[in-house]
Amino acid sequence: MPTEAAIGTTRAPLVVRIGLVLAAGVGIWALMSWLTANLYGGQSSIPVRLANAALISGLAIPMVFLARRYLDRRAWSGLGLGVSARAWRPFLIGVVAFLVPSALGLGVALGTGWLSLQAHVPVAHILGWAVLLVVLVFFFEALPEELIFRGYLQRNLTTVMAPWLAAIAQAVLFTVFGTALWVASEGWGVLAERGIMFLAMAMAVVLGLLRIQTGSVWTPVGFHLAFQVVAQTVLSQRVGTANEPGLMIAAIISAFVLGTTVVSLLHRTEANWSRPEPE
Repeated sequence: MPTEAAIGTTRAPLVVRIGLVLAAGVGIWALMSWLTANLYGGQSSIPVRLANAALISGLAIPMVFLARRYLDRRAWSGLGLGVSARAWRPFLIGVVAFLVPSALGLGVALGTGWLSLQAHVPVAHILGWAVLLVVLVFFFEALPEELIFRGYLQRNLTTVMAPWLAAIAQAVLFTVFGTALWVASEGWGVLAERGIMFLAMAMAVVLGLLRIQTGSVWTPVGFHLAFQVVAQTVLSQRVGTANEPGLMIAAIISAFVLGTTVVSLLHRTEANWSRPEPE
């Protein structure tokens, strides 16, 4: 793969660049938590969620842009998150990679009676909420998180290690990032919830693999968006289930297990798994 032309000649060491971006990310999410607690009174109303989504994307995107330009001394295009008509295809591949396996998992669980779902509000209300979630999740989670971890961090790690190893390394950093935020908001007792941490790391690995398969961060953005919209729609007060862990296994886990297979069927271009890609 051809390397990109440098914007400048002086670059900070890789560990410094990664550390600064991670620290800035923690600071952005910590600021959001502080504002929610002190300015919004701890509320999670729709206006507050919209404000938080605007804050996170409004700070995270410029932060990565500045890091890419002044720390990496490289062009934005190298991150794999270009804005063009061609971005729709990898994005939709990511959406389908979650929806198809999760629909199969849910269908089997509902068909066998292992899981039951019941709407507590009209279907139109549920669909309207899902549409709103698309906007909230895209700007609050999917875009900023994927840009930082599967975009900036994974791309930089791939310059010095095999892409598959970079996917694991960014997942470790993602887990450290999430743990730091959990400890800051919930206290050290959260470290006992090791299962949640391992699950977060496994999900981050899959998202990293999706990025390798298509070469585009839009694929994990689409997958992440579909995952959160489905989870937050079904696991809300609008829909009832007597088996929430069962829902997680049937819908979410099946998608993370089979998502890479779906992408491989939809995107036939051979991916580079083993060769570092210096810039």
